[in-house]
Amino acid sequence: MKLAINRHTALQIVRRCVQGSVILLVAGLALLSLYAHYRAAHVIEDEQLMAGLRGETAAKLVHPLVDRLEDPQAFLDANKGTVWSMRLLGVSITDPLAAAEAVATTKRIHVPLLLSVIIPVLLTVLLGKVFCSWICPAYVLFEVAGKLRRLLRLAEIRPGEVKFAHANKYVFLVIGLVVAAIVATPFFALVYPPAVMSRAIHAWIFGTELAGMIILLGIAVAFEVFVSPRWWCRSVCPGGALYGILGWARPVRVTLARDACTGCRACIPVCEAGIDPITESSSIECDNCAVCLGHCEPGALKFTIAPPDALRERPSRSRKASGAATAHRVTTALVVLLSILATDRALGHHVLGLPHYSYKENYPQRPTLEYPATTGPYDVLFTSYPGMPTPGEPANLAFYVKDRERGVVYAAPVTVRVLETSTFGDNRVIVPATRVLPFDNQHKIQCTFPRDAEYVVELSLEVEGRQEVIPFLVVAGEPTATTSIVLAAISACLVVFVVARAVQKKRQRRRGGGAAHPEPLKRTTAPGMSFEV
Repeated sequence: MKLAINRHTALQIVRRCVQGSVILLVAGLALLSLYAHYRAAHVIEDEQLMAGLRGETAAKLVHPLVDRLEDPQAFLDANKGTVWSMRLLGVSITDPLAAAEAVATTKRIHVPLLLSVIIPVLLTVLLGKVFCSWICPAYVLFEVAGKLRRLLRLAEIRPGEVKFAHANKYVFLVIGLVVAAIVATPFFALVYPPAVMSRAIHAWIFGTELAGMIILLGIAVAFEVFVSPRWWCRSVCPGGALYGILGWARPVRVTLARDACTGCRACIPVCEAGIDPITESSSIECDNCAVCLGHCEPGALKFTIAPPDALRERPSRSRKASGAATAHRVTTALVVLLSILATDRALGHHVLGLPHYSYKENYPQRPTLEYPATTGPYDVLFTSYPGMPTPGEPANLAFYVKDRERGVVYAAPVTVRVLETSTFGDNRVIVPATRVLPFDNQHKIQCTFPRDAEYVVELSLEVEGRQEVIPFLVVAGEPTATTSIVLAAISACLVVFVVARAVQKKRQRRRGGGAAHPEPLKRTTAPGMSFEV
């Protein structure tokens, strides 16, 4: 028995190592992208321009390793991206949810995009939802949220126990893909925690504003800590729903040896997926995290390799499993429908989760920002020289607008406005709405950004009889993370409150001679959820 426990402990250590390696990989790819920008600008050996933690890390850590390669640029091009979509050693790997949303949004099938999902799909078909429990960086964050709930109990604060139906995430997946198909705009990419957390890591490496991403993740964590344990993964995550569907017939699964089970039910409260491992370990909700195996003293739960038919041969299924199976059939039908609609090959698709800064190599002194956009029949390219403007110094902003079908340059005047973004309050107008005439196939304007901050450059032009406004983000200098500081202060206050509350309660109990806890109020339940009032 001790040997079995040690084996399961070693398995959890391996899982933690894999999770940590994925986070380090995302950070490493972001650092390579930052180094690629410095290298393209030919400033990597300029000590003055490379001053600071990020510059010195790129120059002293990354540069000696990459520069000795036979083709450094090919290596940099072959390694970039995030867990949403990456290129690793030249192999493109895309989250199936990213591919599904791209197909739904464009109603086209891009063959390279489909090829990039082969690896994660095969991995899921064989091993189940291992992306969730072994790879997803947000899963680690939500596991930490579960530990924070214990701190609340230490302070004798009872966190909420609201429970939502597992089938909700399949509904969310279907609705999200339908909405993406109708409005032709991706939504999951903006709120999907693995993508958001990956972008936050990139923003931190690049030194750009990440307050919005921190706030979004903070709200999700706070909801899990105070209201509903593992709320996102169990009941909302569209990626988890899609991985569950893909891995429903996985041959590697947790199974129960019924003759060895003592019915102690110690595996139930530790299940990260919120299911009953005794009766539902073969359902599509199980993510093969193997936590339950380490808490099963008789060793009745174990990994086995079973044929897919073993799932169908089970004599009975719980209501939760039946609901998940229904959601599986509905979602599969939707995916098939989208595949039928997407019969034409798309001209192109970009899903790499990189920051929007891309620098031209024909400006060897300072990098130039290129920011592409589309509106109606026009392709728009916004450029800023220098790419990261210095506050107080003029920057040249230019817009290239061209009709993609006729190849004709936009010859009408446009309106340009520059705003300084504000976390709290209204944005500040730096350059009021200015009418700009075309010159040499482009519209140019010069702007001086007054301070270190994020700015929005708004381009307004007439498109097919209506006025369209396209915003472009520009970062000047090194903005301070005011919002991050505020969030850190709030977190510190919460920790102090929890500790103070715990000390106060324990003192009161000692003075009162160990009075019993008051009885909890009535437990209220509703369809799909339950909680304590």
